[in-house]
Amino acid sequence: MSSKKIMKDEDKPKGFKKGFQPEKIIGATDSSGELMFLMKWQGSEETDLVSAKEANVMCPQIVIRYYEDRLTWHTTKAKPK
Repeated sequence: MSSKKIMKDEDKPKGFKKGFQPEKIIGATDSSGELMFLMKWQGSEETDLVSAKEANVMCPQIVIRYYEDRLTWHTTKAKPK
């Protein structure tokens, strides 16, 4: 029997604790009433859910870019007289 400890998923570091640099936000979800972002990391195919509060502090420019990319303006056309 091996003496190595097998790490459970909940024991593994997640999100920014992995030490990866964020590349982009792929999507957003509401997890138990908290806004979460699905974050893609630079140099990795891995993704993690991170809280929006943490992302706002750790990578504000990536959060801004995510919102800007999805921002749409609805204009009303003036009715001809």
